[in-house]
Order: sequence, then C-alpha cells, then structure tokens
Amino acid sequence: MTDVLRPVPALRRPDLLAAATAAALAAWPQAASAPPAEQVEVAEIDPELADTAAFCARYGVEPADSANCVIVAARRGAETTLAACVVLATTRADVNGLVRRRLAARKVSFAPMDTAVSSTGMEYGGITPVGLPAAWRARRQTVVPA
Repeated sequence: MTDVLRPVPALRRPDLLAAATAAALAAWPQAASAPPAEQVEVAEIDPELADTAAFCARYGVEPADSANCVIVAARRGAETTLAACVVLATTRADVNGLVRRRLAARKVSFAPMDTAVSSTGMEYGGITPVGLPAAWRARRQTVVPA
C-alpha cells in the first residue's frame, strides 16, 4: 500500500515539529543564500516508519530523494562529542572512516537512541539538522563523499 505525503509549510504545523525545530524555523535567517522559512515543509507520517526502506515503500519516495540525519558519538580519549550527519539513503555512512577523520576522533559510532533523542530534543526517526543544539554549529562541515 502506498500513501501520499501531504506536505505543508512547517510553521503551519508546529505540532509535527520538535520545539527546537519550530524555534529555529521561527528565527530562520532572511539571507539571500537561504530559502524563506515558508518553503520548509513537513508532512505527517506513521511514526513506525523511521526505517528508510519502509518509509520509501509506504510513501512512494525514491531512495535517491531521501536522506537521514543521524547522530554520532565521536570519542577521543575521555571526551565524547556528538555530531549530526545527513546521509543520503543511497549511500552508506562511513562513520569510522570519513566521519572519524573529519571529527578528529579515535572512534566514532552511532549514538544510542536515548542519547540522540535527549541531546537533540527530537523524536527518534524525526531528527533533523534544523534545530540542533546551537553549540553544534561550531563544528558544521559539508562533506560530499568521493
């Protein structure tokens, strides 16, 4: 069975957003390089469909048009740093290669679900780069796999 996604401007459905995401959109910069916040959309989905393959199958979304925001825990010595990675559904997250090198960590792993949820204030399966903790912005980097 395929359901139809019905996207609407995200700010019209704050009930579908984490509080931090709604706040970030409300404060969205009006820079020439950023689309207006009104262009950011949200669609109500079945929360049981956090798995990308299940989501794509249910809503008829091509994997090439889908991505996930995953939280990783990077360790170096006794220090653990959390970071967000946006990974296209058609690629594999190279956490102990590319991500580890970018974060200058000894070891990187996917953060436990409870850590990802509590550190972002977002629901598992609904974590987005919009609204991540402000302290994480200092480490923002764009990486395009070769």
